Amino acid sequence: MLRKLSWALVACIAVGAVSWTADRPTAAHALSNCAVDDLTVDDEEQAFLRLINGYRARNNAPALTISPALTRAATWMAYDLSTRSGLAHRDSLGRTPWLRMPDCGYAIPGGENLAAGTNRSGAQWALDAWIASPSHRDVMLAKDFATIGIARVYVEGSRYGWYWVTDFGYPGGDAAPAAPTPLPPTPTPPPPPPPPPTAITRAAAPPAASVSTASLAVSSGSNLVTWRGAATSPASAFRSVAHWVSVVYAYDEATGTWLRWSPALDPKLQSLPELRPGQRYWIIATRGLDVPLP
Repeated sequence: MLRKLSWALVACIAVGAVSWTADRPTAAHALSNCAVDDLTVDDEEQAFLRLINGYRARNNAPALTISPALTRAATWMAYDLSTRSGLAHRDSLGRTPWLRMPDCGYAIPGGENLAAGTNRSGAQWALDAWIASPSHRDVMLAKDFATIGIARVYVEGSRYGWYWVTDFGYPGGDAAPAAPTPLPPTPTPPPPPPPPPTAITRAAAPPAASVSTASLAVSSGSNLVTWRGAATSPASAFRSVAHWVSVVYAYDEATGTWLRWSPALDPKLQSLPELRPGQRYWIIATRGLDVPLP
C-alpha cells in the first residue's frame, strides 16, 4: 500500500484582537497519554466538517467523515498545546502525529494541521487560515484522506486562548488490522518419502549468497508488510536505513494496543522490542528503500 506522508506539518499561528461571541466550551483537559474527558463535537466543529467538505468538493476531493479515534488524537493535542508557549506537532511526550494517532486508536495516520489565536473560535476562521497556507491547504485537499478528527478548545489563561487541531487519516484506520485467517484443515496425502541425501546436503549448506542479497522493499509513505527475516530488534533491522524510517507499528491483539519503534523516539517510549517472522507491520518511510533481511 503506497501512501505519501510528505506534506509539511507547519503550525499556523494567528493571534488577533477580534472579539468572539460564541459560548466558551465546557472546560476539559488531556488525560494520560491519549485520553480526554470530553469528546463531543460542538456546533463549530460540525460546521468545520461541512466547510472543509465543501472546499474539498470544489477541488475534486472526496468528502471526509468524522473518526472518533482521530478526534481523540486532535483533542488531546489541542489541550497539550495549551500548556506550552508555542505550536509544534511533536507533543509534550515527544510523539509526532504519526505516533500519537495510533496511540489514540487510528492505525493509518495521515496529516495534521494546527492553528491558534486569541478570540478566534469560528470554523470559517480556521478554514480560511489554513487555506491561506500552502502546506496546510495541501493537507486539507489530499485526495487519499478519508477521515478527519476535529478539535476546537478554549483554555483560560493559555497563551492563545483558542486552539484548533485537525488530524487526517487514510481509509481503514479506525479498525485494528485483522489477524491472518488460518487455512481450514484439509485432507492431505501421506507424507512423501524423505528427500535424497543430495537434497539434505544442499539444505544444510550455508546460503550466504541468498541471505546477503535478501531485502524488504519499502515505498515512500505507509507500507503494510509481512516480516520475512529472522527475529531481530527494529534497531538492528533498520540500522542501515534508519535515517529514512519515521516509525514502525505493530498491533498487539493480546493487549489491544499499538506497539511502535522509531529511531527518533525516546527509548522510554519505545514499545516494539522485536520483529518476528510472519508478523505484519506498518512501516512509514520518507523515501523508497530496501531493508536488508537478517
